Formats: sequence, C-alpha cells, structure tokens
Amino acid sequence: MPEELEQFCAAESPGELAPVLDEVVAEVLATMFFADTEPAPCDHVWLDSAVSARLGFEGTHFGEALLSVSRPAAESAAAAFLGLDEKETTEMERCQVILELANILCGAVLSRLWPEAKLTLSAPIPDASHTDLEGALHRCFSMPEGNLACWIRLGGAKL
Repeated sequence: MPEELEQFCAAESPGELAPVLDEVVAEVLATMFFADTEPAPCDHVWLDSAVSARLGFEGTHFGEALLSVSRPAAESAAAAFLGLDEKETTEMERCQVILELANILCGAVLSRLWPEAKLTLSAPIPDASHTDLEGALHRCFSMPEGNLACWIRLGGAKL
C-alpha cells in the first residue's frame, strides 16, 4: 500500500478513508439511487459478472478508483436513477449509470477527504479487470438487490 494511503488509513481520526468511503457510499446510494447499503464482508464470487468502472484522478493528490456492482444491484440502481422499471433498462443504460456512479462516488470521497484540493477526474471507463489490486483500499457493501465493491489507490499506481 502506498505510504500516503497507509498513513491515512492508520490515522485514528474522523478523516480515515474507510469510514469516509462507508459514509459516502451510504449517502450517495440513499439519496440518488434510493438504495440502502451497509459495509459487508468480502465475498467476490460475483465479481466475474459485475458491471465495473475505473477512473483516475490527479492534481494535488493522484490515484485511481474501481467500482464493481453485481448485475442485480446494477439493474436496480439504473432503474432507480433513471426513474424506470427494472425491466425497462438496457444493458447500455446500466453500464452508463454505473460509470456515473463511479464518477459520483470518487468525486464525493475526494471532496470529503480534501475539500480544498484541486483535482481532475478522468472519464470513467468500463473495466471488469480485478487483477493487480494490491495496495488499494478495498471495501465491500451489501444492498438488498446485491453487492457493491470499491477500491481506491493513492499514488498513481495502476489498479
């Protein structure tokens, strides 16, 4: 794990990354996707079929983030976000909503951590690669419809 992230995660203060990630995920999903979430033990059996997005950020801090959402949770989130019935959403719409969710979550986490920072987010891209995740902070969440997993790495190393 990069030294900056390790020190940040080890700090015993309200600014720890894991609690910030937990809070942001819960708030964003509740307010924008009408979904309840809670931190959950990791069980990555579902990752192979997940809808995933990756994006980078740079500026006063730099790194990458990866978001993966199980298919049932992606269907539910897309329907809620778009105001449609789950059966009305297409695969393309679900992918676009997860790309937007990755963008929203990454921006919200970074804004909460460093409100004065000057950061630029790259456009999120679909990316189901879950290899080479060493050194990234990782959190899993459960939703009534499925699972969500987030990874964030500071220091610019590729996820």
